[in-house]
Amino acid sequence: MVKLQRCPYDNTPIDVSEYSGGSYMISCPACGAQWEQHNTLVRRVEPPDWDAVRAARLKGAPSEHTSCDG
Repeated sequence: MVKLQRCPYDNTPIDVSEYSGGSYMISCPACGAQWEQHNTLVRRVEPPDWDAVRAARLKGAPSEHTSCDG
């Protein structure tokens, strides 16, 4: 089981909202990316704002990986 605690794009702590039926909306307050989770299925419903991702990285948000975004 994977526990998403930080945004994979900018390493910002994520927000989680629970909906009825066991679904969750996972969102990044920095870049606006959003995912929907239901049981083991996780799908992205909103892509990140890449300018916001770059800005968060420049602010010094630690990143644990190297990205190859455009």
